[in-house]
Amino acid sequence: MSILRLKRDEVILVAIDFQEKLLPAMAEKEKIEKNIIKLAGGLNVFQIPKLVTTQYARGLGNTTSEVGAAYGEFEEIDKTTFSAYKNEEFKAALLKSGKKTVILAGIETHICVEQTALDLLEAGYNVALAADCARSRDLENHLLSLERMSEAGVTITCSESILYELLGGAKEPEFKAISAIVK
Repeated sequence: MSILRLKRDEVILVAIDFQEKLLPAMAEKEKIEKNIIKLAGGLNVFQIPKLVTTQYARGLGNTTSEVGAAYGEFEEIDKTTFSAYKNEEFKAALLKSGKKTVILAGIETHICVEQTALDLLEAGYNVALAADCARSRDLENHLLSLERMSEAGVTITCSESILYELLGGAKEPEFKAISAIVK
């Protein structure tokens, strides 16, 4: 099932593994870091809840300080499964949120992001991937994964589209804040 429109009261951000030892190894690292910071900041304006994961933090580090600052208050859910949805703590937190539409971002696209997306779809969630907030070390792997996820039913979009869709119009009270974040 594909998403026709994102609605503020129905969405949650799931940010996968923006970690100290992973993020620097990604293709276009600066671009995705800038985009996830923009997306997280904008979602904070709308008070959208978030779930943040790390993959084996003991070995790969915590969420980078720059990205973590953009999230605001958050708790990391450490996992050893590639799919966040196969982690019981994550699954319980997502269920507790009551949200059925996931805005997904993270690294690596073709491993943890893709497996999480496919499991979320299988579990009945709607998934919108902010493709400009996702990457792999190899750009080809990223692009192949986008294609696979799209064919499976994930809505592939970008951070600015998400923010402006949730905003809805220039007369909304959050317009100036969102415009400042995007610029």
